[in-house]
Amino acid sequence: MLLTGESGSGKSALAEYYVKKNPVVELDERTHIPVLHFELKAISTPLEFLRSLLIAIGDPQQGMGARNQGELYGRLITLIDVVGIELLILDEIQVIIERRSAKVVTGIADIFKDLIKDTEIPIVFMGMPWSKYLVDSNQQLKRRISYRHVVPPFRISQKSERDNYRRLLKLLSDAYRISDEMKLEEIPVTYRIFAATSGNLSATAGLISDTYMLSKMEGKPINLKLFADVVRSFGVDDSFNPFLLPLEQLELRELIVHSDWHFGYRANKNSIVDAEYATYGISNGGRVYCLDGVA
Repeated sequence: MLLTGESGSGKSALAEYYVKKNPVVELDERTHIPVLHFELKAISTPLEFLRSLLIAIGDPQQGMGARNQGELYGRLITLIDVVGIELLILDEIQVIIERRSAKVVTGIADIFKDLIKDTEIPIVFMGMPWSKYLVDSNQQLKRRISYRHVVPPFRISQKSERDNYRRLLKLLSDAYRISDEMKLEEIPVTYRIFAATSGNLSATAGLISDTYMLSKMEGKPINLKLFADVVRSFGVDDSFNPFLLPLEQLELRELIVHSDWHFGYRANKNSIVDAEYATYGISNGGRVYCLDGVA
């Protein structure tokens, strides 16, 4: 499966949830790792990828002692079987194509294809939206990806999508047990939180978490003023603070086009193509209207 989405959309949190629900078990004869969540970092060559994955699994030789890449790959397949991995999650796979040569991309894509075939276990590839280029660069790998899913952004312009975001706020409110103090899912509060976070899942959860902690540390009630204090601590000037402005002055930025990757004529000319946003305002009657098609 290929799972893509913007930074902060909840991909890694989802992987960590699977790990938490299926923890490592230390048995007498072996260590059982039902779910392995491996985050790729600064992978420069196929050999480096194999060694880092072996280390993550617990290779006694720490990825060393092999005469060639084929021998190292064989050891990886054996170790995956020995520790009993039932689900392998490879996260941040977009790092492979960032500032890497076509040869490196092809080599690691080949390893991914072989892993699917030789392990016969479910593998989830996670990353930024342009991770699709890695999969599509190898026809055999592309053919072996059974499912593709893009984590959708939370939106505010349509009622049905706005209600999804309100449900998220209600769940977070219940989790922190702040519903008795403040109803985060009430429309005016929802607009303010969305204005502060653009509907990003990680930013939304972080804002509510920070507000909850400040409330506990300073013994203050959770209200708009406390949210404003937290946003101010982020470096936002009061003239732009969505918890201080009248609703009619808020600007809600909604993601409409995912970020992408531009392949330059040289590796150091590659670059991220920023996501595009539509900007909305709020009328005196509380209705959302478009200010800008793309901002």
